[in-house]
Amino acid sequence: MTLRLLDPAGHGVELTVLGYEFPAAASTAEAYDPDANWLVVHAVARTGDGVREVTEPCLTTSEARGLADWLRAVADGRGWASLTFTEPTLAFRLSRQAGGSAALEVRLRATHSPGVPTTVGLVVPSPDLRAAADAWAHHLLDHPER
Repeated sequence: MTLRLLDPAGHGVELTVLGYEFPAAASTAEAYDPDANWLVVHAVARTGDGVREVTEPCLTTSEARGLADWLRAVADGRGWASLTFTEPTLAFRLSRQAGGSAALEVRLRATHSPGVPTTVGLVVPSPDLRAAADAWAHHLLDHPER
């Protein structure tokens, strides 16, 4: 499963969790290991200028779940303006919300490759946002907090 946020022209962002950054790491009742919860994400940005792909450990399990919550809130008309994460690879911004759809900007920047980030602007109908959030949450069931 992949999170797909695409407009009718096919511009947008796709995110896929490939696995944990440290598959052998685990938290125990005695010691919480925050490194156990970093997820490697493959991100694809499609714009009129082309396609950019980044694969990095850029979300924690809780941040990934927070993205699903944010998408649902935006779909329900109660989303907050922006969503950022510990790593600057991904960022989401709600530009406008009206008429049952949301205008979003998604920024994708490789932390290991300096340069201008790719920003994708797209308008997504609320039902599509809800479906994307549900698909993403389902995808994350394979990657619980450890």
